[in-house]
Amino acid sequence: MKSLLTAACLLSLLCACVTSRPDHFYILSTQPQGAREARTAPAAQVSLRVTLPSLVDRSEMILNTSANGIIVLDHERWAAPLADLATQTLARDLELRRSDMLVAGQNAGRSDAAVKVTVDLVQLTVRRGERASIEAHWRIIDLRNGGDVIGSEVFSAPVAQGGYAPVPQALSECLGLLADRLAGQMPRP
Repeated sequence: MKSLLTAACLLSLLCACVTSRPDHFYILSTQPQGAREARTAPAAQVSLRVTLPSLVDRSEMILNTSANGIIVLDHERWAAPLADLATQTLARDLELRRSDMLVAGQNAGRSDAAVKVTVDLVQLTVRRGERASIEAHWRIIDLRNGGDVIGSEVFSAPVAQGGYAPVPQALSECLGLLADRLAGQMPRP
């Protein structure tokens, strides 16, 4: 009986050692990286709200395996909620492109915003070693003069080979392309 109990304990410890894998955490980055423009005093406050589908707004990284299939990567994780990472990254990307604006997430409590930007990332598709794409729908409202711009587009970037680190880089590049488009459509002071 004692040897059976010892064997069961050893087997349990062995199983725990075999299934233990470290988690890896990822963030999105401002694009282009390292580029900093001299900032002027911002002439306009911008309120930014970004939404994502619940399928991808989770702590685990999601990859597409086929037209209707996905894989959830339990040990490849976002360091914060993906919606928060996307909002923060897009806000910094916009400020890089438009030094005349100060962009804050909608949850930052800014009531003095002159421009309101709402972005719905309706679909994120990532195929490891191939491409990442973001389908975005947006609305830009100039609260100073009532201007209203609505748009949508799909932005894509290549996903380099090698591990999972190229996935957030490709998504960051997609957000940078979205920022290019939004910055061009946002009102001038």
